[in-house]
Amino acid sequence: MIRCKQCGTTLKREASNYKCINCSKVYPIQNGIVIMEGKTDIDLRISSKLLDLHKLKRERKFFDKYLTSDVEFYAQLNSADFTDFHTELVSPYLNDSIVVDMGCGQIPYINTLPDFKIKAFYGLDLHYKSLVIAKNNYNKKFPLILIQHSVQNTPFPDNSADIVISSEVLEHLDHPIEYLLEINRICKEGGYLSLSTPCVSVYYFPHNFIRLLKYLKSPKEWYKQLYKKINAHNYWNEALSWHPGIRPKILRDWIKRAGFSVICHTSRLWYTGNPIKLIWRFFTFLEKLGFSLSGKIFYNLLKVMDKIFSLNIPLIKWCGVRQFILCRKI
Repeated sequence: MIRCKQCGTTLKREASNYKCINCSKVYPIQNGIVIMEGKTDIDLRISSKLLDLHKLKRERKFFDKYLTSDVEFYAQLNSADFTDFHTELVSPYLNDSIVVDMGCGQIPYINTLPDFKIKAFYGLDLHYKSLVIAKNNYNKKFPLILIQHSVQNTPFPDNSADIVISSEVLEHLDHPIEYLLEINRICKEGGYLSLSTPCVSVYYFPHNFIRLLKYLKSPKEWYKQLYKKINAHNYWNEALSWHPGIRPKILRDWIKRAGFSVICHTSRLWYTGNPIKLIWRFFTFLEKLGFSLSGKIFYNLLKVMDKIFSLNIPLIKWCGVRQFILCRKI
């Protein structure tokens, strides 16, 4: 399924590399990762300090810190495992499927996928260390092929993927529409796309309005800054620096322009990590008083909030700071 970047011919797997059967170009395999694109000028817009999401889940390690507080652990866990919702969205459509994850990173949800419904899982990312983490923590039976490559001009044939997953990628890209069109190219007709990206609701939390207080002496400037946040799609190059949240209607429009129909569109992830942390602080207070179940209750409350977001109640529906959209290629 992987094509040569030089001539476009299908690559043949060998012991320590993939080799083009036409032009003999060789792509080495290092630590289980197919190296097709090494150093690049592309700005990944990710932190230089990498959080191992699998260690967080398994060992309660948050960077170099062991999380002794259950409340803090479950708060951080909720921010790490929300991408498991991709599994919930795509599972009904898996059937001996070729799955491609664009900008896969560590694939924190990889072990939640069903074993016997996936023919092969391809993960693409430029960040080598993230791919190694994904490889080292993978424990499923379906083949996992990880490729160091950007999400532009991907090494896959047209109409080759049954399901494409895009988890927290769109908001990092200079050209989001081109990215969606590339997904359309590799997705089979009738195939599915599950995509998540920040929602504009992230700007409606109180701390964002507090940050805007510095503009109160100039109401026009205050309005301008707020307007930019809410309409990040119109200021995309500038918005990329603040990890833009997109209005749901705009995302649906982009998806439709790229040749997909929308099956499901909802939000997830109550924003507990904002600077105020009101609910987080409340449960931490209970924990310090000796209430041992405060962490688990806090976590369950956050999951209940996700369920509430999915009820399609006006306004409340979009209170999650991440939006998930499941689409079908027309």
